[in-house]
Amino acid sequence: MEIVYFLLAVIATTIGAAAGIGGGIVIKPVLDSISSYSLPTVNLLSSATIFAMAVVSIGKQIAKKDKIDVKRTMIIAGGSIIGGVIGQNILKILVSINKHSESVSILQSTLIIVLLLSVFFYMRVKDRIKKRDLNSSLIIAIIGIILGAISAFLGIGGGPINVAIFATLFSMDTKEAARNSIIVILFSQGAKILSIAVTTGFSSYNLKVLPVMVIGGILGGFLGYKLNKNLSEKNIMRIFNATIILIVFISSYSIYRVI
Repeated sequence: MEIVYFLLAVIATTIGAAAGIGGGIVIKPVLDSISSYSLPTVNLLSSATIFAMAVVSIGKQIAKKDKIDVKRTMIIAGGSIIGGVIGQNILKILVSINKHSESVSILQSTLIIVLLLSVFFYMRVKDRIKKRDLNSSLIIAIIGIILGAISAFLGIGGGPINVAIFATLFSMDTKEAARNSIIVILFSQGAKILSIAVTTGFSSYNLKVLPVMVIGGILGGFLGYKLNKNLSEKNIMRIFNATIILIVFISSYSIYRVI
């Protein structure tokens, strides 16, 4: 069974690193659909896998001196650290007050569907929307906090939302937005994992498949980076849109499965 989780991690993070969507947006709904793991365990497995992917992808970016909007991305990343802790605590509170975590899982899947459909339709009309080029550090930090909280609470990395925000508010093309999105994912998911480590610890989580998923995430980081560099922006957008539609269907099935 471990091979299934390994392949899921490789495929998800390859797509995630290539299109900037992180991979968690694939891993979280699929794990909800195929596994019997608890909601907190699913979220942690997803976060750890995409964190490993982000480390590799960013390492490649630095080595190749890719174009990164250092100032704004680091401000957002800093905000996402705060947001990551907030999102993880919101999830912990909701799980603790609900005897059955199914209701929280339904809430997560519903929010994923709404957010992804919003991003999908936005990306279809984004060329007709006036782009901005925000430079206010305060506003950028607030955006980072919001993105970090959403990604940590949903356990998805927040990639599609990050890409849309970067493209709209910072006038980045899709490939540049994808690369900067991975940086935010690194900090938000790292903050979430650290928050768990220093509060509850990992003893209550079933992490049997974590090693194979992390290895898959590392491999996906390498493969996804190569795809991002070699594919055209048009093809990156095709991957981005196809993945969103697929995950909407998987998330819908997850809700049906729980109900």
